[in-house]
Amino acid sequence: MQDRSVQTKKRQEKLKDLILRLHDGEDEEVIKKEFAKEFQTVSPLEISVMERKLMKEEGLSAEEIMRLCNVHVAVMADYVENPDNIPDDFSKSGHPVHVLKEENLALEAALMRVRNLLEVYLKEPDPELEKGLNHQLDILWGFDKHYARKENSFFPIMEKYGNTAPPQVMWGVDDEIRDLFKALRDALKADEKDQLMPIFSELEYEMQEMIVKEENILIPMVTEDFTDEDWMMITDEMDDIGYCIVKPMAKWEPARAKSEMAEESKMQTNRIQLGTGSLSHKELDIILDSLPLELTFVDKDNIVQYYNNQPGEKLLGRTPSAIGRDVMNCHPPKAHETVTQLMQDLRDGKKDKQAAWYRRKDGVMVYITYAAVRDEEGEFLGILEYVQDITELVEIEGENRDVNA
Repeated sequence: MQDRSVQTKKRQEKLKDLILRLHDGEDEEVIKKEFAKEFQTVSPLEISVMERKLMKEEGLSAEEIMRLCNVHVAVMADYVENPDNIPDDFSKSGHPVHVLKEENLALEAALMRVRNLLEVYLKEPDPELEKGLNHQLDILWGFDKHYARKENSFFPIMEKYGNTAPPQVMWGVDDEIRDLFKALRDALKADEKDQLMPIFSELEYEMQEMIVKEENILIPMVTEDFTDEDWMMITDEMDDIGYCIVKPMAKWEPARAKSEMAEESKMQTNRIQLGTGSLSHKELDIILDSLPLELTFVDKDNIVQYYNNQPGEKLLGRTPSAIGRDVMNCHPPKAHETVTQLMQDLRDGKKDKQAAWYRRKDGVMVYITYAAVRDEEGEFLGILEYVQDITELVEIEGENRDVNA
């Protein structure tokens, strides 16, 4: 046991040394040869541990690791070992892994269509070609939902099992890809033809690299930890988040029926005593879900404890995976500084509320409020976020006192 522990430690140190040398600018081919000499295979878990060590012991940020993430993949991709015990369910329609792989195939095809159309358009600009190009870009934008499923369904479960570094790094790259896509749309709209192919080529490269990371690193990594219950939770959330280009033919269920995995909790019959009356659990749930607000409560330890679930399309969607999650992990790395400062100001009493608002491309006016929650003695209990569609409110003119109108 001790020999194995020493060997594991040596592998980690060597792996960390090679990656740090890459970060310092040493020639990639030199590192690749040394890597091949030292490692026959490397597990996704080792990569995860190495990234955590770089962040914790060497002070590298998620952004710094993300910056050379593609180099890491180029060096290690051929040596990442895939688990021998890949579950049969992964190949079944509707399983989250099968959906992810099918969407990746669709994304590769979409990238090819955009490239072919873009090459023709740049040679002979034509309004109809531009219209077709915009249509293909609309299809390609489906990757946003593909990435959102990772960020809101896969990552919380990974964090539960201690894999915190890979989600942060991957989320950062996801956002960079989103920014590249928006830059491409902006260049097309501004008729900056000389910028279109350079931006698209970078976008294409990053998206293809992300496909490699998802299938060669992410999937093997989660295979070691995720249970049927975890996969079922992701499956239940997929319809809410949406799909990328293709949709599964059937809904996946494990061999062991969902009803056998967990019995539904029985609603308590006793009423909840409130300051000005009482409500049953059912009444309270329905009332909170009926409010024209999307509510989220984060407790004093920064843990997401509750969100209401209104019917219809959400302004800022939440999934059950958010419950019990550190709120910081619900935001991309680039937002951490802003979120941390806001939470500290609300906690310290420098602010009681903070509001933000913006108009979406579809014309909907979104108003977000972050409010400190305190008890009678002023002790900080957490933060309540409430989001509302105020489109009709900002357009109100005059008066209407007739409630029957």
